[in-house]
Amino acid sequence: MKKYLLKSNEKKLKGIFVTQNALKKIIKIYNIKKNIIGIKIDIKKTGCAGYKYILKYITKNTNTDFIFVKDNISIFLPKNKIHILDGITINFIKNKFNNYFDFYHKNSQNKCGCGESFQINL
Repeated sequence: MKKYLLKSNEKKLKGIFVTQNALKKIIKIYNIKKNIIGIKIDIKKTGCAGYKYILKYITKNTNTDFIFVKDNISIFLPKNKIHILDGITINFIKNKFNNYFDFYHKNSQNKCGCGESFQINL
């Protein structure tokens, strides 16, 4: 599976890895949502395992996020959660029943049965 690295100006950060499927889907989103400047990946406490990934459209920069860029694609990660999210891999899964972004990170573990939430190993 081919992956692309999105880098930040912040040298100490690993970056974000995006699969080809995820990149295609993100480009489609950019083409539909003309007013966005990027996509934010966040997490919140919820679900039976503890945390859930959240995607949001970004229309303006608030300086509360690190920005990771490749070509014309920008992905935002909150500065206060960068220790959890830096180095994340994003994939897009398309099958008969669902289409969804899937996330992998070495700090996440033990997904719940439905796959909606996960635990964080810090």
